[in-house]
Amino acid sequence: MKITALEVKSHSLKKRLFGYDVREVETFKELVSENIEEATREITYLIEKKRELEESLAVHIGNEHTLKEAITSTQKVATDIKGGARKEAELIIADAQLKADEIVARAQSHATGLQEEILRLKGQRIELETSIKAVLEYHSTKLLFEEEESAKADEESEKLKYLVPS
Repeated sequence: MKITALEVKSHSLKKRLFGYDVREVETFKELVSENIEEATREITYLIEKKRELEESLAVHIGNEHTLKEAITSTQKVATDIKGGARKEAELIIADAQLKADEIVARAQSHATGLQEEILRLKGQRIELETSIKAVLEYHSTKLLFEEEESAKADEESEKLKYLVPS
């Protein structure tokens, strides 16, 4: 049976002829003693539990601090990695753009060279056609001239045929 502080204060002991009833006082003392012992054990237990909880809390606070630092560090590393990746991507893009520009420049240069070669070949074709036409004209003219000469020679030969006795 638990006894409260109010009950202890308000408890009245019966008086007897020579003072208080010894048995009642002893019983009351025993009851109060047990309650005090129980309260002392509970206080001791609660103090120990409080100390354990405070230690556990300190560990958890330390872990929380460590986790916060780890998260902050991880976020910084992630940000650094993203920044590095972004810079690397920009460098790769710039390098690719330079290579693309070089390829385009070479292709344009090659195209220009091909156009120049086409123009040169066209000029050669025109020269060749002109030369062939000149040769054909020369031979055609010569053939006509030879035909005329041959026809004149045949006429002369016909005229001489009448003059030479057979």
